[in-house]
Amino acid sequence: MKDYTDIAGLPLMLDPEALHFAFGAEARDPLYGTRLADQMRLVLLDRDCQLPEIIYWMLRDTGLKDRPYLKQSHDLRYDISIFRHDHFGREFMKTSGHYHPLQPGSDIAWPEVYEIIAGKALYVLQKVDDINLGPDDVTVEDVIILEANPRDKAIMPPNYGHVTINTLTEPMVMSNWVSSQFSSVYGKVEEAVGFAYYYLHGDGSPRWVKNPKYTKPLPPLRRAVVRAVPELGLTREKPLLLSALDDPGRFDWLNNPAGNMELIWKGLEIVGEVEVGEL
Repeated sequence: MKDYTDIAGLPLMLDPEALHFAFGAEARDPLYGTRLADQMRLVLLDRDCQLPEIIYWMLRDTGLKDRPYLKQSHDLRYDISIFRHDHFGREFMKTSGHYHPLQPGSDIAWPEVYEIIAGKALYVLQKVDDINLGPDDVTVEDVIILEANPRDKAIMPPNYGHVTINTLTEPMVMSNWVSSQFSSVYGKVEEAVGFAYYYLHGDGSPRWVKNPKYTKPLPPLRRAVVRAVPELGLTREKPLLLSALDDPGRFDWLNNPAGNMELIWKGLEIVGEVEVGEL
């Protein structure tokens, strides 16, 4: 078992071969959830490919028993997710993808922030004109590929849905802080069989390809890297969990993003475009 306590900020052990994991006694018991094979097939290019029964594990609403419970006091929820590294047919392992709804009376959706604890993540950030439209009617306005490594804090900005991809041959572990005031939206992602671009492993030659379900023209893929934003409590040196527990007011931007948009976008530096290949 590998010990990830130093990066995670709470006692977390993982056997990367057997995919067994355990929390220490100091951790708050999480709400245990999984994403199963039949659920994932709805967003895969190769729906009939072989899949393990459990694709990834979602350990929601955890934390430290002897520290403040921010879901109760600040409407903030802390989760940990553990992902396999299998290929899904021609695709790399990925999550099902989702959007966040708009805040009441606003045109701004709730943001989220992830921390890579183990492995490496590629995030597909997708902005559309209306998250309630299907692939024949929706206009995809922007797509960003964001790469994140251990200790990186990756912001999912307002109005951008997101998919997480694991390209390595080892499991990936990540945590997140998010507002507890909303539920994620999955329906139209499933109707479109995923986001606008797929990432294919190509037998050693990875490439991005367009999802043919989207009938309107797609924007180019932009590439971004993570940048620390100390003003939002996001640095590489301190675990994401402890940053919020020590200074929960600094994470108010997760519930009130409107006044923090410049700082939120400071966490993503656009560094170019990504080449798109043929399906």
